[in-house]
Amino acid sequence: MPYVARDDDGHIVALSEYPFADQAEDLPPDHPEVLDFVGRVVALREEGVGDPFLDADLDFVRVAEDLIELLISKGVIALADLPPEAQEKLMGRRALRHSLGGTGGLVNDEVE
Repeated sequence: MPYVARDDDGHIVALSEYPFADQAEDLPPDHPEVLDFVGRVVALREEGVGDPFLDADLDFVRVAEDLIELLISKGVIALADLPPEAQEKLMGRRALRHSLGGTGGLVNDEVE
């Protein structure tokens, strides 16, 4: 369930996987207000409205993820060599990529 933060008018202004320090309201992912918020964010991004640094950071995260997957596939490192939190995040991303049909990895989405 996503946790939401609201403005003074009660509109959702942020979503988080974890509770905010001062806000613990959670809503189901298919709640109309959550879907509306996500739709507005997607529309803004499609219009080119966004933070160029955030865009660059998100692109770089994908490069780092693909690099880690490449190192694992080449046997340079093992998934077990990484901290448990990193393992969980990589496994979550793998599952997400798989569920979305790959999403065009920079290296190779078939690395398992």
